[in-house]
Amino acid sequence: MDRSKILVSIPHAGTEIPEEIRSCIPLSDHVLRNESDLYTDQIFSIADASIVTTKYSRIISDPNRAPDEIYTEGVLRALGVVMLNLPSGVQTFTTDPTIDDISGWIDRFHKPYHDKLQKSLVNAQFIFDCHSMWSQSAAGHFGGNTERADVILGNQYFCSCSAETTNFFAEYFTNKGYTVAVNDPYPGRYILGTYCSRIGLPGIQIEFNRALYLDEQTLEPRNKDIQKLHLEFDDLVTSFCHWFEGPQDIAETDPVDMSEHIEFI
Repeated sequence: MDRSKILVSIPHAGTEIPEEIRSCIPLSDHVLRNESDLYTDQIFSIADASIVTTKYSRIISDPNRAPDEIYTEGVLRALGVVMLNLPSGVQTFTTDPTIDDISGWIDRFHKPYHDKLQKSLVNAQFIFDCHSMWSQSAAGHFGGNTERADVILGNQYFCSCSAETTNFFAEYFTNKGYTVAVNDPYPGRYILGTYCSRIGLPGIQIEFNRALYLDEQTLEPRNKDIQKLHLEFDDLVTSFCHWFEGPQDIAETDPVDMSEHIEFI
């Protein structure tokens, strides 16, 4: 497969919030930047592939949520298309935006991202949905204070790509010295679920632990580590393109043991 057939989605790198919306948020710039997948545009933007990203913060419209995911109660307030609470439980806005406000933000920020994705799908044969994560989950969130692996691969519980494909990526990162988990705690959300299928257009979500490349207190980047991850992702894509020959007949594929990377409950 040629690298031009690779589509890289980077939905959470943006930090920009237009002033008329920013004025309704009583939180510091540092707190808001902490919700973005900082520097993932530098890590995952590679030559010859199609790259889709956005300059806007996921707080005001998250491309990896369905446009009708509007949650106004409890812990779910942090999980919708607009982040009404932060994962820590802190309320984002002085007063919650109205449904009309949210609908307008979806049209302004969410829809253009997916328009670009859909245009790029025409020639795509594989999608990487690319993210970063805190080294520990937020105390007030699901699985609070749980230590996370260096790399988490999400495949919608083996619906977005095969176990064999997932194992290719897991082995690559393991051989580089990283700890790897599959679908725990991130199996993939709206982008993977909407555009990917193991028997159609396959794809995988990659989450890098932010402790690999930045100071989680100050959010200052370690540029050498960012460049290291960038070069490794570039090499991963090249290696994968040589290995991948399109969707395979599952009936002819030998079973793959993924138990090393999956926590069974």
